[in-house]
Amino acid sequence: MDNKLQSAQDKFMHGIGHLCDSFGLNKFLAQLYSVLYFNEKPMSLDEIAERLKASKSNVSINIRELEKWGAVKSVWVKGSRKDHYEANLDMKSVVLSKVKSGVKRRLVEVSDMIDEFKESIQSQPPDSTEEEKRVARICAQRLDKIEELKSMLINISKLAENIF
Repeated sequence: MDNKLQSAQDKFMHGIGHLCDSFGLNKFLAQLYSVLYFNEKPMSLDEIAERLKASKSNVSINIRELEKWGAVKSVWVKGSRKDHYEANLDMKSVVLSKVKSGVKRRLVEVSDMIDEFKESIQSQPPDSTEEEKRVARICAQRLDKIEELKSMLINISKLAENIF
């Protein structure tokens, strides 16, 4: 690859890594995907590790994560016994799939937390003071508002799935 082109690619890869990091996403995963996305041919773990100046084990662990997302896939290369990988070039589907799974996972976590909190509120001992009962009612009312928000997010998520 031309040095100027590789330098531009490195700069972009570095920038995309920092951008993803600022959103709480794994910087190395973004850089790994970027390397495969801009490479016209499948790459072996050794080639990827060399390009990213990373250990082969780190690349291997993270490539498995990208495979789970559907962002990369293993491909057979004639004459080679090594594993080779290429990027899913439909970046829109990769990103939307990851966002959808993240939203669903967090909505399940919120639902579990709400259920657990509600159970605690509802299982107050019979000898609770009036103040404790009042606080429990306030918490239950506020939980209802959180559940309304959760329902709204579920509906938005369903709507987004139909749009994309």
